[in-house]
Amino acid sequence: MIRTKTLGVLVGSAALLLGSACADLEVTNPNNPDIERALASPNDVKSVAISSVNSWYLASTNGEGAYMGLAVTADVLTANFGNFGMRFNNLEPRIPYENNSAGGDRDVAATPWADNYGALGAANDALRAFASGVQLAGGKAETDKYAAVALLAQAGSLTNLAWIFDQAFVVDETMDPETAPPALVPYTEVAAAAMSKWDALIALTNGKSDEYESSVIPIDGVALTSGTLNQIANTMAARTMVLNARTKAETEALNWGKVLAYAEKGISTGSNPFDLSIVGDGGTNWYSLNNAYGNLASWLRVDMRVIHEMDPTQPAKFDGTIVPANPNSPDARMGKSVDDEDADFVFLNKVTGQASRGIWMQSPWYHARYKSYNWESPTSLEGPVPYVLMAENDLMIAEALVRTGGDLARAATLVNKTRVGRGGLPPATAADGAAELLAKILYERHIETINAGGIELFDRRRTDDLQPGTFRHLPIPAGQLEAMSMPIYTFGGVGKPDMRIAAPSGRIIEFHSARRARGAGGIQRANW
Repeated sequence: MIRTKTLGVLVGSAALLLGSACADLEVTNPNNPDIERALASPNDVKSVAISSVNSWYLASTNGEGAYMGLAVTADVLTANFGNFGMRFNNLEPRIPYENNSAGGDRDVAATPWADNYGALGAANDALRAFASGVQLAGGKAETDKYAAVALLAQAGSLTNLAWIFDQAFVVDETMDPETAPPALVPYTEVAAAAMSKWDALIALTNGKSDEYESSVIPIDGVALTSGTLNQIANTMAARTMVLNARTKAETEALNWGKVLAYAEKGISTGSNPFDLSIVGDGGTNWYSLNNAYGNLASWLRVDMRVIHEMDPTQPAKFDGTIVPANPNSPDARMGKSVDDEDADFVFLNKVTGQASRGIWMQSPWYHARYKSYNWESPTSLEGPVPYVLMAENDLMIAEALVRTGGDLARAATLVNKTRVGRGGLPPATAADGAAELLAKILYERHIETINAGGIELFDRRRTDDLQPGTFRHLPIPAGQLEAMSMPIYTFGGVGKPDMRIAAPSGRIIEFHSARRARGAGGIQRANW
């Protein structure tokens, strides 16, 4: 066997075989101990289960990987610095994502691919060990308690892979880590696998009263119990469904009754509602790089498109002229004067970045809601920042009610929690009708969820709210494709596919390719 570096596709900690042009290519990770030593005792398995959740959270908030670039590409945040895919994926007109293993933006795809498979591999190892008969000191009750933790990481990692990529490997604890992973499947099937894991977690935690040490997941203001874990799983299941849609048509075709059923048991409901806000420890174990940059005025600004949504007197695109903050802006979350630091959206009266790289990438506004967490704050990476807000769960309930012909008065009440409570806007009512209520729900999502979970592009694509040529998901990283002797492909660019196009048979997929592993590219054809 030829041993080579890990490719980021981890069924577990052990080596695995990838079907490729070289049938006996063995892929291993020499930087990790073998599975026997890593899981040598029940306590080791417990530690791996706990650490997998931390790995999933870090993968989900790694702004130095995909998320800052995705937020900029969605025209929600903006920057023209070359880091994190923020410059070239923000060009207008849009160009294809450069899926190149030696390219400057390679980490936009490579980092979330590797991070999520790393977390998934650890979760699979723990669950495989539990399934093989490993029991913790407290017997089945304690074993199930920590299997639930690993299930969270497993479901969350699969969800991330579904949201970010056009296709991926679905691997879990039932698969032999010494053999090749299954075939690549499209994002719809990856999401379906994630949903099965969320359902398993919901079932495992239903009716339980387990309490976890705060270090397992340091949630602000609430203890982690099997009950709160159940609420998190329900919210994440609803979120998985909603944010996996790539188009308005896919969004409208969702089973909104099922979304509603999950969200009704989520983090904003019951006697113990809570924001899923994770308490940062300064950058040791628990921290969100999304928020380290996303609320940092010297790096990221709020795209004028969002500012125009909040105040139509502001231009929808920056053209080099700074329009003063409007003291009569209807939304209280918007600053009314220069450096109004009490606002979520602060007007600075100056821009950052080089105008020569694209004036439209500049903005005099920045998102300050979580500014105490940013890199330049005295409390950098410390204290709570949201991964999922109660408001997001409420808005999923409201949207599901509207889309299923449900109680519009209740939907309006849920929207008004932030629309009136934080925004000071005129209240929504049932008399607005379904279309107007839906518009107000989407507005609240656009304003409230910035820098809360890295969902900006996912939320905009599902209503066809991206500018022409913007990719709707990322391709498998070029380095992974090269290792598997597969054609290198990409998405985006005006006049080019923004996502895969299925032939009528459903078996042949056409996609635009930046280049092949060997030779020039064009429109490539590949068996799924």
